Amino acid sequence: MEQLFIRLSSAEREPLHWLIWSPEQSELIASGTLNDLSELSQLTDHARSREVICYAPGTDVLLTEVELPSSAIRMLPQVVPNALEDELAQDISELHFAWPPAKKGGAVLGLHVAVVARDAMHKWLSALEQADIECDEIYPDIFMVPAPQVQPQLSESEEGADPAPEQGLHPTSLTLGETVIIRTGQYTGFTTDTALAPIVTEGMQLQPVEKMDIEVPLSVVATTYNARKSTPPMINLRQQEFRSQHKKRKGVKASTYKPAAIAAGVLLAVAYSSQVIEYVHLGNQSEQLEQAIEQTYRDAFPNEKRIVNVRSQLNRHLESLGMQGTKSSPLELLAHLESAFKANRDVRLELIRYDDKTLRMQVKANSFASLENFRKVANQGGQIVVEQGPVNNQSGAVSGALTVKKDV
Repeated sequence: MEQLFIRLSSAEREPLHWLIWSPEQSELIASGTLNDLSELSQLTDHARSREVICYAPGTDVLLTEVELPSSAIRMLPQVVPNALEDELAQDISELHFAWPPAKKGGAVLGLHVAVVARDAMHKWLSALEQADIECDEIYPDIFMVPAPQVQPQLSESEEGADPAPEQGLHPTSLTLGETVIIRTGQYTGFTTDTALAPIVTEGMQLQPVEKMDIEVPLSVVATTYNARKSTPPMINLRQQEFRSQHKKRKGVKASTYKPAAIAAGVLLAVAYSSQVIEYVHLGNQSEQLEQAIEQTYRDAFPNEKRIVNVRSQLNRHLESLGMQGTKSSPLELLAHLESAFKANRDVRLELIRYDDKTLRMQVKANSFASLENFRKVANQGGQIVVEQGPVNNQSGAVSGALTVKKDV
């Protein structure tokens, strides 16, 4: 499943940064910024059918550590706030405390804790709810950056050798606009303004991710998150009273729409592949595509042993679900794009979805001009409306999102 990463903001007019990542392709699909939380609804469509991971600004989160007797592991929600009360200027009743999964071992339990104002948590969750975005994970933003790695030790004979802080660890950093996120350890770090960064990082040998061997610096957020199984667990702020509770729609069972969703998805794969075979020269790849279509159908309907005509058999499944009208919609929209694809041979279709009578595509082209010309040609027929979404320049190629609707 694709992933949508969002770095939330707290102050008014503080930008939000976001990106969409494909774990299967290990590729950044789209990215951008919003002016503040009030514009979060612009990501509602992006959040559908994607895993959403959010990050809280480090300026709002205190990362600390507390030592407790191992016997307290079953009473952490009561013990942790009281253990930190003397270190905090704010009343503990106004604060939310979160920590990674704790394991009992030894007489003393060392626990890393994230502290954030309850008002801030309510504000972020309210903004997500108003934007109709479900998010089970909110982490402090230092977890957007990979943890520092031990650097090779310099020999004593090397002049100018500067010992690295924290036992050979050089902090890693990521710059987002006017903000710098600095991670100094597995559970330590801070966030500051670019203007203050030189002062607060004086004496540190920072490793900016922008200077690492990373094609797109922002992609480090996704790669760091997806490497979490091989690293110590992160601190998810959505726990205890802020634990995620998915709402179930009354009177509707998810299983009711599951066969329809599978059938519609397979139909779209058939429709898209058929159009590509017809309008774009794929040569000997067409046979491989046909085999892939048949295999997708078998995966969706494993009990169906005999396959004669995938399209007609799939349509029968749709009709049995009362979806007779669905079968023509994606085909019709794709057919109207024929002239645009022919006029712009460098435009390559990477991802495609169909929902709510709208075709959503992710495409790549050689230039912005080619992508814009594709949109203009597609709109000339007057049958459809093609709108352009976020566009990014990646490694000499332009990646952009397009939505296609029937002109009414």
